[in-house]
Amino acid sequence: MKTALFFMMDQYADWEGSYLASQLNQSKQWSVKTGSVAETVSSLGGFQTQIDYQIDNQL
Repeated sequence: MKTALFFMMDQYADWEGSYLASQLNQSKQWSVKTGSVAETVSSLGGFQTQIDYQIDNQL
């Protein structure tokens, strides 16, 4: 199975990734996950998104 990782930033545009995510999610070959430096992010539309993978912010 392939995994598509959407990197989410706070105040992301919630409509931008929805078209691709909905197409990928219809296939058994793909898993759609989210990643961010924060545990939870908010969209411009007010959705609160709990992240699947928290990414370390240190360089």
